[in-house]
Amino acid sequence: MKTILLITDFSEHALFALKATASIARKINGKINLVQVYQHPSLGEEYSYQYTRGYFEETNANAENELNELVKQNSLEDIQIDRSILSNTTLEQVIKTEKFKNPDLIVMGANGRSGNFKSFIGASVEKIIRLSDAPVLILKDEIEDFTINKMVFASDFLDESYQAFEKIKFFADRYNSHIYLLKVITPKEFETSPKSHKKLVRFAKTFKLMNYSINVYNDFTIEEGILNFSNEKSVDLIAMETHGRTGFAHFMLGSLAESVVKHESKPILSVKIQKSTARAHSKAAQELIDEMWGAE
Repeated sequence: MKTILLITDFSEHALFALKATASIARKINGKINLVQVYQHPSLGEEYSYQYTRGYFEETNANAENELNELVKQNSLEDIQIDRSILSNTTLEQVIKTEKFKNPDLIVMGANGRSGNFKSFIGASVEKIIRLSDAPVLILKDEIEDFTINKMVFASDFLDESYQAFEKIKFFADRYNSHIYLLKVITPKEFETSPKSHKKLVRFAKTFKLMNYSINVYNDFTIEEGILNFSNEKSVDLIAMETHGRTGFAHFMLGSLAESVVKHESKPILSVKIQKSTARAHSKAAQELIDEMWGAE
């Protein structure tokens, strides 16, 4: 059975994610770890221990009632749901907690197309994309009946993309989705169309894809190409890989997946490339460069 980790703060967009998560759980015969995260205010030293304790106990009880009511209102009784309430806990701490480690999917709700994440959950979406080893599904709008009839997998289709696509293909197979394999060519990231087409053909053959199409698309930037193509085809989901860069590397190189999340309202599935795969690819690339320049 697949495990889906859903983190909610009861913001409007986090509730949207719950409905979609329930639909996914039914589709893949999965269970949901439903975690409610909220922040306790600091009451200050002037309040007695008894008052503070009573306040926190009442707040926890209210949160539990809200969680139970949420399950009832959304007719989730047919799904196995483990419910947890955590206070004053960051989302990074949640995904590192033993009970919630190694889910098959993390679902999060984020608000707005502008990237102005106001809710507690929304503000942490980009960080979770970088840190999580599990695929992360980002939802911004309410979807009554979550389905993936058409998805786009946007990639450079180098070696590391093969590992990321394994997890994406799982969802495509469950929903019998048409997969648009998309390679965006830009003035800065130029590659001839025949060369790109050959990469995509090899990729499709490797995975023995049946319901797919090959698409080489020109635009000014990769991000614009992904967004424009996805809107032209009216896809249900954008799937991408991310390197999970942190610190200085993230500052210098950024993350295409995070950038797309900021500006796109469609559901986005981000899959992190594992370090071992990325290192292997980097080594192969360096060997190729050395060979081209005659380095020993």
